[in-house]
Amino acid sequence: MDSKKKIYILLTIGLFFLSLAGILIKLAEAPPLITAFYRMLFSVLILTPFFLLKYRSKIRYFLDYRPVVVGFLLAIHFILWISSIQYTDISNSVIFVALQPLFTIILEYFFAREDLQKGAVIGIIMAVLGSVIISIGDFYQLGDKLFGNFLALSAAFFAAAYLFIGRGVRKKLDYFPYLYILYSYATVFLGIGAYLFKIPFTGYGVKNYFIFLALALGPTLVGHSILNYSVRFLSTSVVSLFVLGEPIITTTLAWLLLKEEVMLTTILGGVFILGGIYLASVYNYHQQQKDKKLQGVKN
Repeated sequence: MDSKKKIYILLTIGLFFLSLAGILIKLAEAPPLITAFYRMLFSVLILTPFFLLKYRSKIRYFLDYRPVVVGFLLAIHFILWISSIQYTDISNSVIFVALQPLFTIILEYFFAREDLQKGAVIGIIMAVLGSVIISIGDFYQLGDKLFGNFLALSAAFFAAAYLFIGRGVRKKLDYFPYLYILYSYATVFLGIGAYLFKIPFTGYGVKNYFIFLALALGPTLVGHSILNYSVRFLSTSVVSLFVLGEPIITTTLAWLLLKEEVMLTTILGGVFILGGIYLASVYNYHQQQKDKKLQGVKN
């Protein structure tokens, strides 16, 4: 088996672990803030020995204000997404969160002055239509599912924001220390949030703590680690497009394991959204390649 096939197999494994997040969150019987806090806390505790052994010199980056901001945005993302699963179907939640690449393209257009290509515009329009289709299907539950859909959509925006703002820090830091510092600040903010809202940190039972640990080990450490390892061998765009399979896997698992019914409007809207993200990402990638070639000619 050649190395590229091995990377694709590894990427598939990582994608599977990522797709377990929605299922595990649905099974947890704890406030969203607590679920997010322990997911991050356990991740940080597991990573701490490796950070201290290999990257102790990078500890000065804890004093940089940008990881603080990015950690805060990541904490908000987790709170919104985990909360959304309490109000809407898992399928709806993961599909709306998948809109993150489109929000990234829009942020790049407004704040990084990067051109918005025709294909990206069509992709965004398709995604908006898909969102409307899903919301129409949920209209009969106006105060419930629509609110959950809005939370998931907001979570996608904050995911795009923390990735967009974090780009400057990532240029200075290796991926691992950056991730460790980011997770540490997210944990701190989630802990502060739980304290301010007077949510107890204990008393959730062994089952829930195992779920929190599973979230840290599976989707967070294994899933995200494989994704970022794959970027060394495959283009970022290929990995990003591969991740579009996450809503499909999560929805299938929710149907098989949790007997969660998938509405026709969710399937139809999901096709529009994922198709729009695919189209926008592909056009965005091709434009970036053209820009690199033009830059090379100028130099």
